[in-house]
Amino acid sequence: MKIGVCRGLDDLEGMKTAVQAGVDYWETGFGCLANFSDEDFGKSKEMLENLSLKCLASNGFIPGDLKLVGDNIDYSALCDYMDRGFERAKILGVKKIVLGSGKARSFRDGYSLEKAKEQISFFLSEYAAPKAKKAGCIIVLEPLRFCETSMIHTVKDGVEIARMCGCENVFGLADLYHVYGNEDNIEGIAEFKGEVCHAHIAEPVKRRYPSTADSDDIKEIYKSFFKALETAGCDTCSVEARTDDFDTDIFDAVKVIKSLI
Repeated sequence: MKIGVCRGLDDLEGMKTAVQAGVDYWETGFGCLANFSDEDFGKSKEMLENLSLKCLASNGFIPGDLKLVGDNIDYSALCDYMDRGFERAKILGVKKIVLGSGKARSFRDGYSLEKAKEQISFFLSEYAAPKAKKAGCIIVLEPLRFCETSMIHTVKDGVEIARMCGCENVFGLADLYHVYGNEDNIEGIAEFKGEVCHAHIAEPVKRRYPSTADSDDIKEIYKSFFKALETAGCDTCSVEARTDDFDTDIFDAVKVIKSLI
């Protein structure tokens, strides 16, 4: 399994540190791809190339002001935004686009969940998945905690939406922090063989970087998570967590993760 880290595309010094720590790839925000100036994007691209560091994944696919469910969805604005991002994603060789985007997929109380699912499926099948395919990308649906969004809270929820849209390049994602917080079934991830194609990891209680100082109970949770991912056939997992000292914590996190996979 390849281990990545989620950081901004402008964190050039962080890229150097990540390589030194043994990270296999970089995961950045889709908004960076879509909105960076040509100059800033060029600097980031050059740094990645100089370090031989691949930017294999991109998260935060759709910003909160571009709604995916509800009334009056602006598909023209969505397409303009995605076109800019996918153009740069193709240049960098990004392979996995993470649809978390809790605000974009949230809806008001009383709105039909079934209609919301249909709208997400329609967006994926008619717009996002075809554009991703042209860029050489797959899309993975990220379940979020109940307090963060109105829908897609379990790994199963994400897989079912992926099945619903019927696209060959749309799959599920497993994020340990959200799995743990929603009391989702970690071992159950193993059931979705070939359908969970990316993962995120953090210490599941405080969302910190995994650490050698974590308790034995927490490390057992990590082990169960990686075992389930392996059975499901998931080949990439990014650290997506809080840190006040990236230069130290990334070394510790990589050490812990590589001792468990």
